[in-house]
Amino acid sequence: MSDDRKTSETPKKQIELTPIHDFASKLLQPEILPQLREYVEWQTTVRPDVGTPTGELQVPDFAPVSINLDLTTACNYACDHCVDMDILNLPIRYDHDKLLASLKMMRERGLRSVIVIGGGEPTTYKFFSDTIRFMKDLGLQVSIVSNGSGMKRIAEIADRLDEQDWVRLSLDSGTDPTFQAMHKPKRKITLESICEQVPGIKDINPRFPIGFSFIVTWKGAFINDSKIVENLGEMVQATELAKNNRFDYIAIKPFLTRAEANNAEIVDLKETDDHFDKVIVRIREMVDQAKKHETDSFKVYETTNLKMLENRSASNYMHQPQTCHMQFFRQVLSPLGMYNCPVYRNQNHGRVGNLNAYADEASYDDTRKNTAKLIDSFNATEQCKEVTCLYNHVNWFIEDLIHHPEKLAQLEGRAQKVPDYFL
Repeated sequence: MSDDRKTSETPKKQIELTPIHDFASKLLQPEILPQLREYVEWQTTVRPDVGTPTGELQVPDFAPVSINLDLTTACNYACDHCVDMDILNLPIRYDHDKLLASLKMMRERGLRSVIVIGGGEPTTYKFFSDTIRFMKDLGLQVSIVSNGSGMKRIAEIADRLDEQDWVRLSLDSGTDPTFQAMHKPKRKITLESICEQVPGIKDINPRFPIGFSFIVTWKGAFINDSKIVENLGEMVQATELAKNNRFDYIAIKPFLTRAEANNAEIVDLKETDDHFDKVIVRIREMVDQAKKHETDSFKVYETTNLKMLENRSASNYMHQPQTCHMQFFRQVLSPLGMYNCPVYRNQNHGRVGNLNAYADEASYDDTRKNTAKLIDSFNATEQCKEVTCLYNHVNWFIEDLIHHPEKLAQLEGRAQKVPDYFL
């Protein structure tokens, strides 16, 4: 990487981050702060733009704090809006014992949370229940994102989840015809039959939240060379369905597509498009109606990406520092390999190792070194210039610490009422 890195000047216009996306605050939790300090101190010794590199400090000896875990590429749906369509149902699988060894190794080296998501439907993995229970035995925070087809398997492990864990179902519709058109399940299943199983799981264990995920789609949206089914008009129906079936919340987020240049996940609306205003106005109307159904026990959440669109600040979240620091604290483990970011799942320019990247000591050391090389060579200013990055704020926060290491001494641990290690 060249020495003329971007300065630590952050974008001026920012939105209020939702708590789950306030990653800087999460890194300041007392249990994680020492790792943040060590990372910043390491960067100050290797960055030519900060001072004279000494190379005295070795690559920090810790695994990611949080990972996305793709248990499988197999999926029993054929969603036309899926950003992972090109990797689904590939004949590549984990050696299960090595997967467990990887999780154990990472836990011993600082891993604190696992988001089971992406690449396929996790409940189709043969050892789904075994893996979830193993991770809970390790003391990890665990969350699960599912398409809803495997509710019986989620019920099997519900007793092991705690209040800081969560389950979110990707349902994206308020009526079954739209659900069928969007998700194209390969066996008979309905939107209502999925939702009707939530109360039973809440009866098993009411401690952890269950969410209804609603990706907003609109006319004119494209991915995989296909038109996307519009669901914008069903937001309120979806909210009512979630509330009536004891979901704890509905999360509303914008549709993502893939950038042509590097296959990154990006929002499929441009602030300069004539279509933009009409879509945003209609989304706002629907969200306002949905919020009328909120109670003390049921919430309607607008995700950070949706807020970016609404206040026209999305372009500021595309203004990335040259170095993506979060690739050291959060990675993606998939049967296809280990990657630096969910945006670059299965992209060679984001690869830090194979599927056994943390399975033993030698692999762990190699993966740390590969990650360090990628931190130096991966130019987020260019690679992520179209990405409305949820890690934008925390990357600039860390960049500022590297340029002003005296601020490290001023950092204090900030405990959260319920610790949240998901990154």
